[in-house]
Amino acid sequence: MPQSTPRTNAPGEPCARAKLRKLWQEGDLFHVATRYPRKQTPPRTDRLAAILRTGLLAPARSDDGSVVSDLNLTVLNCEPAYEDFVFLHRFGPQSWLYTISDPGRFAVFVDPRFPVLMPEQMGDAWPELCQDEVYVQGHVPHDRFLGVAIHPADADSVLSHLLAEFERLALPLYDYEGSIIWPL
Repeated sequence: MPQSTPRTNAPGEPCARAKLRKLWQEGDLFHVATRYPRKQTPPRTDRLAAILRTGLLAPARSDDGSVVSDLNLTVLNCEPAYEDFVFLHRFGPQSWLYTISDPGRFAVFVDPRFPVLMPEQMGDAWPELCQDEVYVQGHVPHDRFLGVAIHPADADSVLSHLLAEFERLALPLYDYEGSIIWPL
């Protein structure tokens, strides 16, 4: 928990409060990333800040380098192109690997009613990397976000750098256990 959680009474606070929910429920849609790239070659872009600014973007739609995978993965001869998709997880028994909480890691929760494509809709040549993945072509706008979960050790940093974005988006911030960090 942050050492000094600000009480803002910002205009977005009542809307954020109305969005509060229990995390990690069967069927939840979520995207997991690390705040900064682990690889040394991409620019040191704050991925969480970029997501709060633009929504979740497919790598092919990112002009600023903020959507760079930490995986060394090249997919060729795939139609539609692999890099045209945002990868989400639909929470279920096979999702345990993506709920691991480490400093720097975060999860963005997306409205589970947001339309997604299932692996079987992607064609025979589509590489399925995990059992709970689903896809969105191009973009998930931040107005479809339900909240963000972070490691408790990151709370002070996230609040000091990004509180204005959470307020603007009226977006709840939780720790990975589901405790509310903002709004209080």
